[in-house]
Amino acid sequence: MRPAPWLLLTSSNRLTSSRPTKLSQAWLLRAVQRRRVHSGAKADPDPTWDLKELSRISQETGALIFHLTSDNPFLNLSIEHFLLTKSHPDSRILLFYTNRPCVVVGRNQNPWLEVDLKRLQEGLPIEQQSVDAPKRAGQQYSSATESRLNHSNASPEIVPIDLVRRRSGGGTVFHDSGNLNYSVIVPNTKAFKRSTHAEMVVRGLESLARAGPRPSSSSAIPGGRYGFSSVRVNERNDIVMQQAGGAEWLKVSGSAYKLTRGRALHHGTLLYSSPYMDKISELLRSPGRGLISAKGVESVRSKVGNLAWTPDPRERAVIRAEITEAITREFWKMYGGGDNKARKPGVDEITIAASCPASSSSSSSSLSPEGWCNENNPAIASGMQELTSASWVFEQTPRFEFASGMVENHEVGLSANRGVLKSLTLRSPGAPGPDQSGDGGTVWTTRTFRCEGQDQESKVTGIEKRMHEVQEGEAVDEVKMHDVKGWRDLLTKDEEPPATTTTSANSVPNALVQRLEAIFPRFQSKSKSGR
Repeated sequence: MRPAPWLLLTSSNRLTSSRPTKLSQAWLLRAVQRRRVHSGAKADPDPTWDLKELSRISQETGALIFHLTSDNPFLNLSIEHFLLTKSHPDSRILLFYTNRPCVVVGRNQNPWLEVDLKRLQEGLPIEQQSVDAPKRAGQQYSSATESRLNHSNASPEIVPIDLVRRRSGGGTVFHDSGNLNYSVIVPNTKAFKRSTHAEMVVRGLESLARAGPRPSSSSAIPGGRYGFSSVRVNERNDIVMQQAGGAEWLKVSGSAYKLTRGRALHHGTLLYSSPYMDKISELLRSPGRGLISAKGVESVRSKVGNLAWTPDPRERAVIRAEITEAITREFWKMYGGGDNKARKPGVDEITIAASCPASSSSSSSSLSPEGWCNENNPAIASGMQELTSASWVFEQTPRFEFASGMVENHEVGLSANRGVLKSLTLRSPGAPGPDQSGDGGTVWTTRTFRCEGQDQESKVTGIEKRMHEVQEGEAVDEVKMHDVKGWRDLLTKDEEPPATTTTSANSVPNALVQRLEAIFPRFQSKSKSGR
C-alpha cells in the first residue's frame, strides 16, 4: 500500500534529528519505508496505512495513540475532529499535540468578554532562549516561533498570538510551547465519566514524581525535576497541584468535552513549563468585563502554575517527552492490553508529521491547492477552513449587549448577535427644546442606529429613554463587530441632528471612543494559519 505523502508513521520514541516544518513527498516516502514495522501476525494492520482508513484500522487495533508534530492550532484541532468523527465507534484514541502561542475560546463563548483582543494583537516577546539555543535533536514538534499569523505590527522580536474558537465547550485557555494538549476519544456510553481521563493523567504525573529526577537533570527545582508535592482532580475535573512546601492548590490542567452520538471527546491542557506564564492573566482579562452582558459560557478564573519550570527549551522538550510517555503508559494499561501487549510503532502508536501551505489571508475561502490538505484529506482541509474563518471565530458568538457607562457625559449602548451589530445607541446632553426651560436638569438626546435585515427581537435601544429626541429608522449597513474601522465615524455616521442635538464627530469624547476601541478593536491579522 502506498502511504499518503502527508502521513509519517514512526514509533513514540523521539527521532535522532529534528524535522523541518515542510517535508517533501519524496522525503516522506523514504522515511516511511525506512521505518516500516513488519509483523508476522495477520491481524495487524499495514504499518503504512493511510489516515483515511482510520475507521477500519481503529476497529482492528481497538486502541490508537497519535503524536502530532505540527504546532498549528487550526491544523491540530482539525485532525482531532477528524479522529473524533471518522474513528470506529468502539475504538479508544489518545492524541498529543503542542500549539504555538494562541488563545482558545470555547464553542459558546464571547471573545470580547473573555480576551483582551487589543493586547492579543500586540503579540509576545520572543523567548531569548529560542534565539540563542540550538533546537534539541529529536524535538517532536515544530518551533513555537515559526509559521505564525502575520500581524501588521509583527517584528522579529515579536511572537504573534492566534485566536481560536474550538468545537468543544468549556472556558478560555492560553497555549504555548510549554503546554501539552492531550485528547482522549472513547465510546459515548453510560460508563463515560468526565473525571476518568483526568484521573488517568494524574496517575501518570504521580509516577513521574515517584521516579524522581534523572541524574542528567539540570533543573533547579527543589526536590527534583518536578515542582509538585501533590496532584489531584478537583470537583470541576481540573487537575490541580500543590508545590513542594506550599499549601495552595494551583491549576495545571483544564478540560473540555464534546459528546456526539456514539463518541465522547475529553481534551485537556497541561501546563508543564510555560515560558509565558506571567502573560496569561493580562491576555485573558478583557477590558469589557463588567460592561458586556452576554449569553453563553463565562470562564472561571483560577490561579495557575507550572508542573516544572525551566527556561531551557531543550530541557523543556525532555520534560514534555517524559510526561507524554507517562500518560501513554496509563492509557495503554486501560485500553491497550497493558504489559501483556507491547505498543507497535507505526501500527498502534503513530506520529503524524504534517504541514499545510499558507492561505493568502484570513479571509481566503480556500487553502492553497498545492497543500496536502486538499489533495489528501478534504475533511481536514474543510475543518481548517472553518476554524480560520471570521464567520467561525467571531460570528458564532451568542447574543450580547454592551453599556459603556457614562464617560464625560456621553454613553453608548449596543446589541449584537452572531458577531453582527444589531443596534447602536448614543446618549449625549442636548439643548432644551422650545417648551423646555432646561431648569429641570439635563435634556438627553438619544440617537439609535439599526442595522439592515435585523429581526424584531433585536430592535432594542439598550438604554432607558428619558427627556430625549429619537431618530427612528436610521439604518446603517451590516457592521461586523470584529471589523469596525472607526467607532467615532460609526457613532456620527450620516448625521443630520435635530436642532436640539449637540452631538457631532468632534463632541464624542476621546475617552469614550478609546474605551470602545479597547474592547472592540478591529481584528486586522492576516492569517498564515495553514502552516
